Amino acid sequence: MLTAVRAAADRGLSPRRSRSSAATLTLVLSAVFLGCLPDLARSDWTLGTDAQLRHDNNVGNAGNYDDIVGDTIVDARLSMFQSIPIGENYSLSVGGDLSGESYNRLKGLNNASLGGALAVKRKWGLGVYVPWVRIGLSIARSEYNDNYRSATVYRTTLSAGQRLDERWNLWAEYAFDRRAASPGMEEVPGLSGDAFSQDSHNVAANLEYSLNENTSLALGLLGRHGDVVSTAGDSEKMYYAPRALAEDPAFGPEAYAYKLTGTTYGFRVGVNYAPTPHSLLGLGFERLNTHADGGNSYTKSVPEITWDYRF
Repeated sequence: MLTAVRAAADRGLSPRRSRSSAATLTLVLSAVFLGCLPDLARSDWTLGTDAQLRHDNNVGNAGNYDDIVGDTIVDARLSMFQSIPIGENYSLSVGGDLSGESYNRLKGLNNASLGGALAVKRKWGLGVYVPWVRIGLSIARSEYNDNYRSATVYRTTLSAGQRLDERWNLWAEYAFDRRAASPGMEEVPGLSGDAFSQDSHNVAANLEYSLNENTSLALGLLGRHGDVVSTAGDSEKMYYAPRALAEDPAFGPEAYAYKLTGTTYGFRVGVNYAPTPHSLLGLGFERLNTHADGGNSYTKSVPEITWDYRF
């Protein structure tokens, strides 16, 4: 149906990809960051790096079996931040990071991001067993190989928590995310082409239990409401539900991205092991279930292996 409507409207082709943009940005920013490491190491900044290997069994958030595409993703991050006391119980954190993702199959989704963050934290007392609250703001620019997905990402967070004793640690977070992408042309007259801009409200509750000095278990409950992007073929069912639609050639020449309003529930479990005082290895599994407008629902499972190191 969508093909027929587009033919009747005599639309042109959507803007295509730029395969060099994300790779070029990664190389340039990595060189700048690594060149600054010697000076940063001598300052009060904390430096960190982390890497992740994960498998997403439904990258495109598709509801129909024929449209589901899985892929294995490797991502890495370089970060730096500084915590500045601004009172007896307050501290200010400032920092930034450079990150990138590499997809095994869907090369158009490879991306690089540069971001900065600011947060204020309040503790009700001294020591590690007192409650705390933190408000944070961040902004990042993500450039994709298929550059129609490139976007500026804004995030506001409110989190709170408390370490109860040597074994139990609790915290929760609310976040509002705004992903601002460049609108594409209308594929269907009267239906927006801004399929990759998204707003969402996110909540998470987390529990951590320390088995011993080096090993801990983690459980997280997740909730999200807002825009979701589901990529599928030319579907009459999908045509009547979305608020925006755009071609999505990263998934193939006949793939379309549909922006819907949806609610997601899920959980994450994991085990973490610290082989040294500065490093952490993790093994995790995440399961998400989304219900979107028009009866378009989907699930996804994401097992992952992580490694973190702090200088």
